[in-house]
Amino acid sequence: MQDGAPVCVRIWGGLGNQMFQYAAGHALAKRLGVELLVDPLELDLAHAAFGLDVFGLAPRIWQPDTTSLKARVLGALGRSSGKKRQKLWAGPRYVQKDFCHGDGFSGLGPGTYLSGYFQSEQFFADCRDDIRALFSLDHVAATLDPARLALADLPTSVCLHVRRGDYAANAKTTATHGLLGTEHYSRAAGLMARLVPEATWLVFSDDISAADDLTRTLPRRILIEGQSREQDLHLMSRCAHHVIANSSFSWWGAWLSRNPDRHVIAPRKWFARDELRRVYVDELFPAGWILL
Repeated sequence: MQDGAPVCVRIWGGLGNQMFQYAAGHALAKRLGVELLVDPLELDLAHAAFGLDVFGLAPRIWQPDTTSLKARVLGALGRSSGKKRQKLWAGPRYVQKDFCHGDGFSGLGPGTYLSGYFQSEQFFADCRDDIRALFSLDHVAATLDPARLALADLPTSVCLHVRRGDYAANAKTTATHGLLGTEHYSRAAGLMARLVPEATWLVFSDDISAADDLTRTLPRRILIEGQSREQDLHLMSRCAHHVIANSSFSWWGAWLSRNPDRHVIAPRKWFARDELRRVYVDELFPAGWILL
């Protein structure tokens, strides 16, 4: 493709995954001075619906020519056929080999199709302020309970996130991601309590009953339920400090926090043990985050 040709990024997975993918695509497009297109996949998972519109983002969607002979041969007609569809892209394709690392990414040129997780701020380190502005949910504040906002805005507020959902419901997903249990959250809460005496805990989860069981001994604890995912994400980002799960959603909740002195405690075991043996995760965690 010629200079000035747009780049395109495949968008899939939960909202946190989609944010990483869009951020990487935006950063590359900005460096090259070209338009960013998106190729959203349709997955049969409730949490994986296209979600970037909650930020008011409306990028142009790539529409491949599905009438071509190549498309018919590949059978790449539907948006659930991501690996086949990307072969219809006329320019070079960059398929990320690692979860949070990308050799050669910074040297990519116009007209490139991006496919991967891109789960590291290194992919968009040169435009952090842009990404914060793009993922602002300040417009959501008016829809939130003012009492919850006041708690989140306390200098001693701590967001604690428990991820369950498909991690717990699907045996294959559990084997990949693992589940953080009582031992991890007890250690993380104990450390945070030393860093932030008199902490007020705001507990978020896609399984509030499990989160209740894991955190019931915490003083000044508020279980946050009955909110949309964008309301949760905004309220999480308003908190002063964070205990995150092995979840890209709570990663973003912590990263978007406006507190320059925040403490973030993240699980070193981002995946189950066997998965960690083959997946490199070191670049996932920003400098200064505490790993347990």
